[in-house]
Amino acid sequence: MLIEREKINEAKEKLGEENAIIMAKLLGLEDFEEKNLRARCPFHEEQTPSFIFNQKNYTFHCFGCSATVDIIDVYMKTGETYLGAVQKLFEKVGIQHSFGERGVKTKKQYKYPKEVVCTNKDKVYKYLGLRGISKETIDYMDVREDEKGNCAFNYYDQNDVLTMVKYRPARKVEKGEHKNWCQEGADTSPILFNMNRVNINAPLLITEGETDCLAAIEAGHTNTVSIPLGATNHHWIAENWEWLEQFDKIIICADRDDAGTKFQKEAIYRLGSWRTLFVEIPEGVNDLNEVLYRHGKERVMELIMNAKDSPVPSVRNLSDIKDVNLDSIEGIETGFKTLDKELMRIFYGTLTVVSGTPGSGKTSFLYQIICNALDQEKNAWLFSRELPEWMSKAWIVSILAGRHNIKEYENDSGATYHRPTLESKQAIDSYYNNKVHLYRDDYSEHFNDVYQSMEDSVRKYGCKLLIVDNLMTLGLDASENNILMKQTEVVNRLIALATKYNVAVMLVVHPRKMQRGVEVGIYDASGSSNIINLAHRFLAIKKLEDEDREKRGVNYNAMVAIIKDRIRGKANMKFGMYYDVPSRRFYTSYEEFAHNYAWDTTEYADKLHYPQDIEEVTG
Repeated sequence: MLIEREKINEAKEKLGEENAIIMAKLLGLEDFEEKNLRARCPFHEEQTPSFIFNQKNYTFHCFGCSATVDIIDVYMKTGETYLGAVQKLFEKVGIQHSFGERGVKTKKQYKYPKEVVCTNKDKVYKYLGLRGISKETIDYMDVREDEKGNCAFNYYDQNDVLTMVKYRPARKVEKGEHKNWCQEGADTSPILFNMNRVNINAPLLITEGETDCLAAIEAGHTNTVSIPLGATNHHWIAENWEWLEQFDKIIICADRDDAGTKFQKEAIYRLGSWRTLFVEIPEGVNDLNEVLYRHGKERVMELIMNAKDSPVPSVRNLSDIKDVNLDSIEGIETGFKTLDKELMRIFYGTLTVVSGTPGSGKTSFLYQIICNALDQEKNAWLFSRELPEWMSKAWIVSILAGRHNIKEYENDSGATYHRPTLESKQAIDSYYNNKVHLYRDDYSEHFNDVYQSMEDSVRKYGCKLLIVDNLMTLGLDASENNILMKQTEVVNRLIALATKYNVAVMLVVHPRKMQRGVEVGIYDASGSSNIINLAHRFLAIKKLEDEDREKRGVNYNAMVAIIKDRIRGKANMKFGMYYDVPSRRFYTSYEEFAHNYAWDTTEYADKLHYPQDIEEVTG
């Protein structure tokens, strides 16, 4: 349940200075001066009152320790959840609002967890106490102890409904033992731990684990949540998208390891670098809970309050730029062994232009790269005006199904055709749900709208591969006089998007009209010459007719050329490829021809009939 910020501000305005009176009473402020609305801070030791009420935004702010609270925060400190605090505020000033969804289970066909019956917390108190977490914080966060003495972390959604329960032993975890797990027999949902006790008007701290979240709250930063299912699982962003969009400022606190670095980087890209900061965990410790254990509450708050701007500045000091080995740059492998040997991968932060004459196989080639990206657990976004949605899906599903799951059929007139089995299509739909996002046929093809969809899909769904097919079908509001300038703007914006969000973008550009049999060259892409000049890579696909194969003395039926590769400094390299019509797959080896994509775990005893003996196809 999302409540408009304006409505909350209206309630605070109605209370006026009474905000301060109520907060002073509930917090038990010492030396409270009702005339000057100041007191000694309740969050740290001080002799001179520095906890002062701001009558413009109705908050108390401490000029000693930087703590800031409003009436919502204070109501939550008394045991209310966020919705409970808002409801209490609204009732106080007479604002009508329906809280009908509060406490209501709204997920259909979802197996909600059973509440952990807790009669004793001695083991939890002892274990978390050793990690610097007090009984008060444990109780405030509703951490419980199950019948086996494990810590039980209750995950409530924003409507105060218990939606997931995670466990971890209330002791040191032995090597090879599960560190944490979810309640057996219940479903899981990537909601955020403690999200129902968070004030949307204050900065949000996102930590990597429940104990890190407890450490921040122990130190005094109650507006803290934890991601649910590990640093490498980013589904929490899409699941909580609308809720996260409410915050003006978000702070990421990741562990000091490789997984934590990747989590921090992904979160900053997708949540928005303009509002996202990060906590720098000091050397010698791994996470925020260890900072609390070794250095105390003040150090934890110091790190949070001194969170650094996210590393996406417009300029960089030359001396700060580190040498980069291409092996360390992330990206997406095409899945074709001979091509990946030279390209290495479609690197993030780059634009690859793909061209080829009509019927050359560009669509199958690109769709197969989408499928191979899925095998690498990378989500994809596709804009196509070459094929309608349903046909794009049919092609992608055929590639994913492969010959093992494709049957031949005959229609009433005797024509034969191929399609995946119903079982394989259903399994593919289930396995790849929310992994590939196709731009809708009935939506505007204007580039601004398409670009917005790309940006939203990267941030919300974590799409790492984005394909635009093709440039000529984009609406550019161009005339004959400025069409080349508009195309250059498109390419520059696509490169900027790839760089800003660390994704791989591929753009299809048709070649100029050419004589039959002539190969696409670096100057043959239709449109502005800046398209190829600005692109990091330029690939061209050519279909080989019978006379081409005879002339070359080869039996493969397509050729992919790397015409330009700015990254590796290579050009004019060609690779022969075969094409299988039933599965719509390109391949250069039996392994690629018969490849089982991740959805298909069947071990097939029989080897597929292989159409030809593969030769080494380069040059």
